[in-house]
This record gives sequence, structure tokens and C-alpha cells, in this order.
Amino acid sequence: MSIYLICNREIEKINGKERFKEKGREHALPKFRVASCIVEDDNVKATYEILDNQYPATYSDIVDVLNEKEKPSSLKGTSKMFYDLYSQMLNSKEKSDVLVFIHGFANSFSKNLEHIVKLKNTFIKNGSPVKHLLYIAWPTRNHKIWTYKDDQKDAKITGMVLARIYEKLGDLFEELFRIHEKANCNNKIHLAAHSMGNQVLKHMLECIPERNIHPFLGEILLLHSDVEDTVFEKNQPFTKLEKLAERTHMYIHHSDDALWISRFTKNFNKRLGKKGPANRAILNDETFIVDVTKLKTAESFRERLWDHWGYIERSHEINDIIEVLKGTDVNDNIAFKNRVQKNGENNYYYLK
Repeated sequence: MSIYLICNREIEKINGKERFKEKGREHALPKFRVASCIVEDDNVKATYEILDNQYPATYSDIVDVLNEKEKPSSLKGTSKMFYDLYSQMLNSKEKSDVLVFIHGFANSFSKNLEHIVKLKNTFIKNGSPVKHLLYIAWPTRNHKIWTYKDDQKDAKITGMVLARIYEKLGDLFEELFRIHEKANCNNKIHLAAHSMGNQVLKHMLECIPERNIHPFLGEILLLHSDVEDTVFEKNQPFTKLEKLAERTHMYIHHSDDALWISRFTKNFNKRLGKKGPANRAILNDETFIVDVTKLKTAESFRERLWDHWGYIERSHEINDIIEVLKGTDVNDNIAFKNRVQKNGENNYYYLK
């Protein structure tokens, strides 16, 4: 198991050691650094170590290590991260998928480190195929309302950064699999975006030309999405998801109060995470809506109050997500035992 974070906060040195700034006033930078994380079972927060920077970032160095011309310790930055993940995914005797996670707004870096622990304890267990986590720690602040516009600006810049990381993934695939014909690991990379993390995803997709979209991903999870409900309309960014991944599942809640505040304080567009796309008829056959409004139980007061974090707070939603990550067929009524299909719609399900 490996956990990495990619962060576009400023760097400062504390006692000679590089650390990400976390004073609460940071803004997104158009560049990023990679850090490896350690999560002990009893940790409240992950600990991290920023990897040495890599410039220029070419991936022939990974090939040299795979061919035993160089030692793994010679690798830096994204090369070190990609090599580590690929090696484990290739050599594992069980499913060894990667989950890339983009968090939402109003999260300090300290909260990011707590969130990593929660995601690890939720999705790297329970029969989940996910064994590795890549966490996108973009700078947002703690206040739920007044920093919203700042977070929107930071989401846009972070989307540009993620587009660069996507290009790097393409360079890696080109170097390893087309040029040098290295073995395919037969595991998958999944992507999840929560709340305003969907705005980061939207801006990332806007920065990638249609011709450069390749099917790199397995499952995409749009979790309680704080993005306008028109993103699946013709020529809009989320139409690219069909080419990027095998399937897309969006989890919605009609009473999501965090999205209600988001809409009526800063942006008057209706939100995807409340009732799904404005026009559901245009969704393709591999894009699904999972409506969790009817779930009445939650494991925290915060979730009972806001209905916004069910992916880590409601057991029925968590179990459904794990089946999605497994690649389970949506028609498998035994695995998806809590789903009820909406009358007259093939891609809309309620969770009971």
C-alpha cells in the first residue's frame, strides 16, 4: 500500500525540512510538489515527506530502473511516485487499484491530512480493490461561506495543474507501454471528486483538448458535486468523461444543505449534487445517478445535519461505492442489494 499527495501550496522550510504552508491564507500555485504519506492505524493525521523535485520530468529514468540500469533510490518526484505505484500494481497477487481523490472546499491542509486517514480506513479495506491513494491537496480555507469565491479561483488554477499531471500520466504510458512494451499490471486507476473538487475536475477537462482524452481511468465518482447541473450538456466539460473512464457514477442528495448554501450565497446555478443533471435524457449508457436522499441513518451529527459527506459517513453509500470500484455490473441485484431503479429510467437508482 502506498499513499501520496500532490499539493500546489507554497513550500517553506522548518528546521531545514520542506513543509507545505498551512496558515489558512494560501492560494493555489500553477505548480505542484509530490509527497509520500504514512498512515499508522492509530493515526489521527497522516504524516508526509516532500519528495525531491524532478526537472526535467521524463520517464526514461523509470525504464532504466525497471531494466536494473539504475537503482530506485535515484528517482525523484513524479518518477518516484509512478515507479512505486506501477511496481506494486504489477507485482501484487491481488487487486491493487489506485484511487485519485480531489477534496472539496473549506478544507485546511491539516484537515487534508485527517481526511487521508479517513479515506484510507474507508476504502483500502472491506474487500475494496483500492490499495493505493493519490490525494490532490489543493489550497482551500476553513470558512464555509466567506472564502467560497477564493476557493473557486483556486479550483480553476488547480484544474490547470491537474491537466499537466494528466499529460504526465500520458507521457508515462507512452514511455512504458508503447515505446518499451513493459507489462501491463491489469489494475486500474479510479478518480473521485467531492463537492467543489468537481470544479477542479471541470477546469482540468477544459484544459485538455478532446483529441488528447484517452481511456486512462476505470471508475469516476462524482460525490455530492458542487458544480452546475449543465456540465453534461453538449460541448460541456463532463461530456469528456465518457472517453476518459469506463463508467461514471454521481451520488446526489436532494437535501444537501452545503450545496444549498453554495448556490444561494455565491453562485445561483443549480448544483449537480442535488438532483443530478438538468437533462438526464442526454446521459450515455455508462453514466449513472445514485440518489441517496432516502438514506436516513448517518454515523455523525455533521452528516445528519448537512447530508453532504455520505461517501465517508453512511455505510450503505460506502458499500455501494466499493461495488462500483470493483467494476460490478449495475444489473447485479445481489451485489447492489440496496439499489432500486427509478421507473422509466435505465441509469437512475435510489439507495434504500
